[in-house]
Formats: sequence, structure tokens, C-alpha cells
Amino acid sequence: MTSASESGSPHGATTRELSRVNSTTIVKLLRESGALSRQEIGARTGLSSATVNRLTSTLLRDNVIAVAGNEPSTGGRPSMLLRFAGETRLVAALQLLADRAVGVLVDLDGKIVFRRVAPFSNPIPEDAKPDQIEHEQALQVEQLVELAGTLIATAKGMGSPCLAVGVAVPGNVDANGTVARMPEMGWNETPLGRLLRERVALPLVIENDANALAWGELTRGAGRGSAGMVALLIGRGLGAGIISGGELHRGAGARAGEVGYLLTNRAAFSRYFTDHGDLEDRIGSVALTRTARERGIPIPATGWVAAEDVFALSAAGNADAAELEVEIFDMASIAATALVAVLDPDLLVVGSSYGDAERLVAEIHKRLAGRVIRVPRVVAASLREDAVIVGAAELAAAEVHDFAYLSH
Repeated sequence: MTSASESGSPHGATTRELSRVNSTTIVKLLRESGALSRQEIGARTGLSSATVNRLTSTLLRDNVIAVAGNEPSTGGRPSMLLRFAGETRLVAALQLLADRAVGVLVDLDGKIVFRRVAPFSNPIPEDAKPDQIEHEQALQVEQLVELAGTLIATAKGMGSPCLAVGVAVPGNVDANGTVARMPEMGWNETPLGRLLRERVALPLVIENDANALAWGELTRGAGRGSAGMVALLIGRGLGAGIISGGELHRGAGARAGEVGYLLTNRAAFSRYFTDHGDLEDRIGSVALTRTARERGIPIPATGWVAAEDVFALSAAGNADAAELEVEIFDMASIAATALVAVLDPDLLVVGSSYGDAERLVAEIHKRLAGRVIRVPRVVAASLREDAVIVGAAELAAAEVHDFAYLSH
């Protein structure tokens, strides 16, 4: 009789592989649940006490977990508590915005320990020619690479080498890291993944910013414990990240959540939309800049008007901006209504590129009432302006294979 190994057939996992899987189980449990005793770890994982003792001893030696004190004594010897030592490991995260890139180092407890902002030297103007776009885009990519290098070098200097890099971008991203379209930046079909991998020798994740927002709030913010939530991101454009069954839903072509393409009325069928969808052609920065010029609303020095600029002018008493502000609330609520009606989430998180979304939450909630079957809980992104970049960091951390399940 021929053995499985001799015939080349699949065989069971090796002892080393099983140890790696079980180590991952323990690390994941401690990361999500906080400090636990070895007895509690065994009870929650189903692992034997001998296996728990052996693996936790190795994890302690490698500084993956740490001692967190003892349980209160009930008369016998108090049990030692163990916790995930997220502060000993760092990932880098970058967020690409129209006029700058933001870079941070985040430990595996989700704490930002270093931040650097790199303004783009020459933001691409709206009327730029193709050769100018290509030139400025190359400069911006170089700034991204330099920023990533700074983060990696800083992590090394802190004694915690960087494990991975996550990048959040305001556009659709395919499996290879190619960014399909970022109209507010003038980028289109940019092989950002390839360009960065040529220069950054670490695991790399590139993700749409709305998806990163959703993941950040699910793992570290208001969405913890949610099985079905939606994150609506309002910045220079409009996008949504969808969580279903505790996982990101990207759709067949990684285009799920492109709410900027929602149609707002029948007139939308009289034209075609290439650079912008119908809804984004009313609420995106290109549209808001055009409207501001038409209505005599002041244009910022950047040359672009974003939602936050309109809100600031409205708060300062500009009547035209106040009128446009109401239109923005209406358009954002159209997107929220569609998402709630189709997906029935238990939570709708609203985030913005400028951090403060509390007023948006109130206005959207007011417009949802009476217009959908059930209004979910609507909250502002608890991580505020860091929600997107923390989400990118969490996605990068998931790419680290030191303690990953075999299926990863």
C-alpha cells in the first residue's frame, strides 16, 4: 500500500503548521478580547492546557504577547493575565489626498505613534494637459515613495521594524493595485501598486479610501461588533465602504460603494457620465468649484472647493454657501438612503476628510426618517480624520504573515 506522502497526495498539516495556526488563534483572541489567563484562553479556543502553555511561552519569548498582571485572588494562587503586545510591532499607512499625502506609523494596538504630512509640490490643475498630468503624477508618486521610506526608517530607529505598508487612495483599486480613476487628482489607470512595490520591499496593501474608512471603524472604531455596516465618506468626492458578514464587500470589479454614480433624477438619462457620476457631478469638488464660480462663492487658494469649504463659509454667514450647504446635505442623504434601502445595515458611519462629521450625521439622520423602512444607527466616524488611515494600517497588518492562518 502506498502512503499519501509517497504518492504526492495531500497530507495532514505538520506539527509546525498546527502550532502556527494555534498561535494565530491565541494572538487573535488576545488582540480582540484583551488580557486573559491561560485557563481562559484554553476555554475559549478549545486548546489543551499543555498546548496553551507551550505556545504562550513561545509568544512571550518573542514579545508577541506580554504579562498584564494577575487575576484577583479568590484564595488560591492568582492566575497570570496575558495580553497582546501590539506596541512592539508597527505598520506604516499612507493616505493620498488631492493636495497632500499623510503618513503614519501605527502599532498593532491601533495607536498612531508617528505622523508626517507631505504637501504635494504642484497639485494637478483641473485644465492640465496629458503630458503635464503625467509629469506631476510622477513627482507625486516619488513623494509617496519618499514618505514611505521615511516611515520605514523611523520605525527602524524606534527599534520596531515596519512590518507592512497600507495605502488609501480616493479611487477604485484592482487586485494588482492599479488605481482606475481619481478625477480630483487627475490620475487615471495608474499602476500605483507596481510603482510602489518596485521601491518598497514590504507587504503592501492599496485600498479605496471609503473601504479603508469602513474597515478602520469596524476594527478600531464605532463599528466594532457590527456584522453589517456602511461607511459614507464625504471629501472631495463621495464614496461608501460596505461591511457584510464582518468582511469588506468590494463587488465583482472592486467597484461596490461607488455611490457617486447614483442617478438623482430622470434628466440623468439625457447624458452619459465618464469622469464623474450624476451624484458626484453635484457634490464632488469639481462640481462644487463650478457651482461656486457660478454663484460668486469665494474659491480657496487651492483652486478647488470641497464640502468643508462650503460648510466653513456657511458658518461664517455667507448666504450663497448656506444654500449650497443644504444641497450637499440633500445629495449625501440620497446616497445614504439608497445604501440603507438596499443593504439594511445595522450601522451607518459618516466620515469626512476634514474630521468633523457630527453635523452631517444630524442632517442625514433627519432626512432618512420616514423615507426608509428602518433607520439604522447613524454615527460620525469615531476615529475622525484618522479613520481612513487607521483602516489602511489595519489592512496592512492583516497582510503580515508571522502569525497568519494557513488560508491567508
